[in-house]
Amino acid sequence: MLTENSVTVSGTLHLIRVEPSAGKPKKYVAFSVRQDTPGTDGSVRKDFLLARIYDPRLQEEFKKLEEGASVRVLGDVRSSKGSGEMYINVASIETLE
Repeated sequence: MLTENSVTVSGTLHLIRVEPSAGKPKKYVAFSVRQDTPGTDGSVRKDFLLARIYDPRLQEEFKKLEEGASVRVLGDVRSSKGSGEMYINVASIETLE
């Protein structure tokens, strides 16, 4: 699955409780990874990177994690059809201490 679009991001889990919308069920679990980037002026910029897990085995592992956990996510950057929204198609996720 990994291609030249592969990325590794570290941060904290954010918005992990995403319920499927009415209609057909989702094939993926969606969440975001929050990164706090310190600025030169002492401020902190909060970046949120969208991610999706399609692999059922990874989805089961993911369900054990709690919001706010420090994680490292490896995957490919993709764009959803229609909206063109960029997200990370997750290949692996691990917790950081």
